[in-house]
Amino acid sequence: MRAEDVRLDHALAFLRDTLRGRRRVLEVGCGNGAVARALAEDFAVTALDLHLPDRTPADNLTYVEANFLDYTAQPFDAVVFTASLHHITPLSRALGRSSDLLAPSGLLVVDDFDLEAPDVETLRWYYDTQELLRAAGAYDADYVDAPQPDPVARWRAAHVHDLPLHTGAAMRLAICDRFVIRRLDKCAYLHRYISHHVRDDARGAALAAHVRATEERRIAENVFVPVGLRIVAERL
Repeated sequence: MRAEDVRLDHALAFLRDTLRGRRRVLEVGCGNGAVARALAEDFAVTALDLHLPDRTPADNLTYVEANFLDYTAQPFDAVVFTASLHHITPLSRALGRSSDLLAPSGLLVVDDFDLEAPDVETLRWYYDTQELLRAAGAYDADYVDAPQPDPVARWRAAHVHDLPLHTGAAMRLAICDRFVIRRLDKCAYLHRYISHHVRDDARGAALAAHVRATEERRIAENVFVPVGLRIVAERL
C-alpha cells in the first residue's frame, strides 16, 4: 500500500456508497484522475478538469479538459465535486451548471472541507504533525505552511488565493438554492493534506494511516473539530 492509497480510500468509501445504483457520473476537479479511475470500476465516469496532467486510460472512463462552467453534455446521474467546489467561482453559476447537467432526481455529491471549521487545538495538532514528519525526513518541506504563532492565522494565511475560497457555510447556502440536501456529514480531513505530501511508499502509508486514525479518534472524543464537509443533495 502507498500513502496515496490511504488518502484515496477515505474518499472512495464515501463515494462508492453514495453513488450506489447510479450509472453515469461526472467528477469535477479530477486532478490526476486517481479517484475517477477507481470509480470507473463501478460506474461510467467522465473526469473533468481545467488541466489534466495524467490521462492514464481505463475502461468506462472519459477525460475532458474544460472549464466546468462552460461544459455541456447529456444528463448525468450524479455530479461529484472532489475537493474542488470551494475553488469554483462564481459559486451560484457552478451550482446552476450542476443542476443543468443532472437528470431528474440526479445527485450532487460534495466531498470537500470547511475553511472556517478548524479551531486552535485541531490546528496545533495538524502543524505539530507536519513539523514532526518534516524533521523525520518523511514530509516534503515545501508543503509545511509558513510558521506563525497563532495556528488559526497560519491556516488562514496558507489558504489565501487570488479568488477567495468558499467556506462551508457559503457552499451549503448555494446548494440549498437549487437542491434539497439529503445528507450532510462532518468528518476528518486534515490527514488527507498530510498523506498527500509524505513519501508515497509503504512507510509513508503507515504514517498516513496513523495520522488518519489519530484525527478520527480525537474527533470521536470531541477533542478535535471535524474539518471535512460532505454533502449529498438532490436536484429540485
